[in-house]
Amino acid sequence: MFGQLIWSITPTIEATVGARYTDETKDSDFRQPYNNAAPEFIFRPADAEDGLGGRRSPPVVHEHLTGSHGELDARADVMLYAAYRSGYKSGGFSISGINSMFSQNPLADLTFDPETADGFEAGVKSTILDQQLRLNATAYEYEFTDLQVDFFRSDIFAFNTITADARTRGVELGLEYMPQGLPGLNLHGEFNYNKSTYENSQVPCYSGQTPAMGCALVVDDFPYQDVSGRPTANAPEFAAVMGGRYEMPLGDKLRFAIAADARYSDEYNPSGFDNPLAMMDSYWNFDASVRFGRQDGLWDVALLGKNLTNTFYVSGVVDGPSTGTPGGTADSVFADQLGFGNVPRTIMLQLLTRF
Repeated sequence: MFGQLIWSITPTIEATVGARYTDETKDSDFRQPYNNAAPEFIFRPADAEDGLGGRRSPPVVHEHLTGSHGELDARADVMLYAAYRSGYKSGGFSISGINSMFSQNPLADLTFDPETADGFEAGVKSTILDQQLRLNATAYEYEFTDLQVDFFRSDIFAFNTITADARTRGVELGLEYMPQGLPGLNLHGEFNYNKSTYENSQVPCYSGQTPAMGCALVVDDFPYQDVSGRPTANAPEFAAVMGGRYEMPLGDKLRFAIAADARYSDEYNPSGFDNPLAMMDSYWNFDASVRFGRQDGLWDVALLGKNLTNTFYVSGVVDGPSTGTPGGTADSVFADQLGFGNVPRTIMLQLLTRF
């Protein structure tokens, strides 16, 4: 169920309160058949699967509230706002995982709890300089309970979804400039500072992590680490997108457009739990395009360039299977890192017609 109340307190001040109620139950039956006896050293035999399947009702009853959303429109082109919001992502089953022979708690390894988030944000949205400049700024802070993180458990040879608590806070600035003296020109930019860290969380160690590197806990007979205060995955502190587009008519029916965008990312770690071998350096990425076609959009020819600097980066990293050794000892060995890479430099000619 969802409900929302909007109250116009004055002609320039507005408050919005909303609530959502969700009651959810999931069913799953896990089976792991195979026709070769060799994998038994990794996969738990079928006769050991009793109690894995069947019905699971995780505690996913949740209330969603967006409260005290105030707006001030003092000059018809500036709006101030503040908001409290909460969110929810359902729990479930790691059906992409395996029932590992090495697992001490298969049910816990193949299930994960719902994720919740709540926090505050405040900012300003404005259109100024005689409607030529759109300028927005937002500050935010959100806390996540049971943040769902995909992680390859090399100690049990299985992919799992693991939950941990986290907090993110930061500032976003966005602008768009369209000068009246040069019709067709659009300059835009997005700038973000974000600090995202784990909070009060104990998670599995990555392969090769020694006690001196933080792998000093034991949970269910497996090495664990405390990641409190460590950065979450794929969370650069600074990021920015800047670019521009210029479009001009050619006669009465044709048009020409050129565009370019640059994206900057500060250094970040794509590993779920901060493996130092996975650290990505800061980088720039450039895209550009040239278009020629009809003003009414009947046909269009475009030359598109993506990642023109051929920058390499990854959005996720896992420990390589059968490489490295489990963490927790002084002589632990790092595993190879397997990354999910981006698309390299791509040049494309696009022909488009509408009929």
